[in-house]
Amino acid sequence: MPACVLRADGVRIGAPFASRAVVVKTRPRANYITSLSLAKTSGGWSGFNAAIYSSLSRHFDLKYVGPIAPPPDIVAKVRSKLWRLSGHPGSFQFFSERRLHRIAHDVERLADRETALDFFHGCTPWVSLAPQVPYACYVDVCFSTYVAVYHGRTRFDPADIGRIEAMEAAWLRGATRVFFSSTWALEEAVRSYNLDRSTLRVAGLGGHVPIPVADTYAGGRAFLFMALDFAGKGGPVCVDAFKRVRHEIPDARLRIVGERPPETVIKSPGVVYEGRLDKTIPAELQRLQTVLASAFALVHPTMKDATPQVIVEAQYHGCPVVAPASFGIPEMVIDGVTGWLTAAPPTAAAVAERMLWLCRHPEEYSQLRLSSRAHALKHFTWEQVGDRIAAELSPLIA
Repeated sequence: MPACVLRADGVRIGAPFASRAVVVKTRPRANYITSLSLAKTSGGWSGFNAAIYSSLSRHFDLKYVGPIAPPPDIVAKVRSKLWRLSGHPGSFQFFSERRLHRIAHDVERLADRETALDFFHGCTPWVSLAPQVPYACYVDVCFSTYVAVYHGRTRFDPADIGRIEAMEAAWLRGATRVFFSSTWALEEAVRSYNLDRSTLRVAGLGGHVPIPVADTYAGGRAFLFMALDFAGKGGPVCVDAFKRVRHEIPDARLRIVGERPPETVIKSPGVVYEGRLDKTIPAELQRLQTVLASAFALVHPTMKDATPQVIVEAQYHGCPVVAPASFGIPEMVIDGVTGWLTAAPPTAAAVAERMLWLCRHPEEYSQLRLSSRAHALKHFTWEQVGDRIAAELSPLIA
């Protein structure tokens, strides 16, 4: 057979029959570095972790590096407790210098150093690392926002909080890209750390339940409250609001999924506690999908939050949402279009007013269901999150 030459366009010249050469494109390789196991998918931050890994796997050859979760720093923990007992604010011992250095050591030991990118789930655990390749991360909130929302800064030694914030700010400035779940979270990070916006992006989020092919709601007034932190997510406000609604709508029901509420709540007329419903257990996931599909509205009067995944999961099923206009929620719920926003902090009276409006306006309610599902499918899926991240990173590491 005569020798053949491969032309620039891939055609072999000199062969009996010119044919196109097969060109195999290799995907960029990246480390996916996380403190969580991919087997933890029930919801919240662990659900984010598994979903982002799966979505990015469509674009990159990922090496899973984790779970990077060394045990607590006992010395720092005891010292912090003693300070609290003596009336002083304690340290944030989970991110002590000793533990952060241990995390950095574990990452360097396990990561593939032939990759083109390090991608981190979250940011605070990794602030002692100095990656030698471009690095990026996905964040729901920065450490400064996390402490303010979920704990309160006065509980901790200002110097210790300042130490972690300074390390995180420097680490984020060195990142090739920082992806946030919401514009609210991005703006909070800019305000706290004075970050350069040129490397910051909003990637969004998705829900962590299978997306149904259609809205199968068949009627009824079963309101839904779903949270692993009953008090922090506004459970008492929701229950109080529901009692007001049931006074006027006797057939109304309130289903509660997640942390077990007080017995007085469970025994209240019209309240049904469904349990925690672990998504990793097929029967419980199926039960959760049934609850979501039959929900009249999700009531989420949260006090501590960022971008609640439960909102997206309800919207997939066409379920409107009643929630406060705080955190990243106004980016997820369009007031009067996909649900109702109340002032923050939410009150039982304001929440009940919106719940009653849904009951009294059936035609408008039907439109809310259509708009809610369409909005979620258009803007809030993990495939879209992965596509947004890959569109930013692929040109930089090709």
